[in-house]
Amino acid sequence: MRYLVQRFLQFSLVFFIVTFGVMVLMRLGLNAPGDPARTMLGGTVSQELIDKITLQYHLDSNLISQYWYWLKGIIWDRDFGYSVQQNISVFTYMQPKILVTFFLGIYSLIWGLIIAVPVAVYQAYKRDSRFDKAGNFFSFFFISVPALVFSPFIIYIFVAKLKWFPRIGEKIYPWDDLAAHFQNFFLPVVVLSLPTAAVFARLLRSDMIATLQSDFITLANAKGVSPQRTLWVHALRNSLFSVLTSVGVQIGSLIGGALVVEQYFNMKGMGFLLISTILSKDLFVVQSLSAILVASVVFANLGIDLMYTVIDPRIRHARALL
Repeated sequence: MRYLVQRFLQFSLVFFIVTFGVMVLMRLGLNAPGDPARTMLGGTVSQELIDKITLQYHLDSNLISQYWYWLKGIIWDRDFGYSVQQNISVFTYMQPKILVTFFLGIYSLIWGLIIAVPVAVYQAYKRDSRFDKAGNFFSFFFISVPALVFSPFIIYIFVAKLKWFPRIGEKIYPWDDLAAHFQNFFLPVVVLSLPTAAVFARLLRSDMIATLQSDFITLANAKGVSPQRTLWVHALRNSLFSVLTSVGVQIGSLIGGALVVEQYFNMKGMGFLLISTILSKDLFVVQSLSAILVASVVFANLGIDLMYTVIDPRIRHARALL
């Protein structure tokens, strides 16, 4: 319980620093000279409307008060604010874009792990073999090639030349058309998941090699435990800590990669929305997007920390003594 309270306090501090910092930058940097209401509405609106928006959102208050009213609206009223430029609530405006990025991130993480785990395990088992050397080469390759380069290459081959996949996805949600959904998401997920799989594979291979040389693996072999069980149960379970830690780090990288991928594949997700709203200075949308991104990364890392206790009971017992 004490551990959860500590983690919650850490989350609250990180959330405040990031979201308040974004608000300050948007208020003081992006909209200077002028005031927030005039920036959101544009320079041609009447002073009467500017005064109304200023009063409604407390934009004439100090920055701490503005932040408090915005945060109170999210927590107590579940109200992320109003996009004055789009004439729609922020949550309604963001919802379809959030789902696009959510699907991209989940599919990329899942496929990254599906690819990385068997490849890394076999690489460690067949250390210094041709398969291991080939795996190391492709890992270096996909880690080194950024999405900025990989995306147009994939589009040129599979969209422009072979015409196997659509250039612009129309069916976004799986409940609309499952086949079209996976067809539209396949190439963007490939671009994001291969570098992710390469990172996971290199970490897991290194940990598996060290684990396979441990005393308890030698003892398991001496007891006659089958090589498959030794490899896939005992060795793999004790080698997952670096991969789990990397999953938390890769969530932030996937969000950054999604900014590029969504632009190339015309998928209007959170990356597309973040760029467009920063350029248009839609203040409440930018603040809400920042809050969602921070909360996603922090809660994902909290979930990973809790998974450590499932993999290794010693961690659970140690935390119980805190």
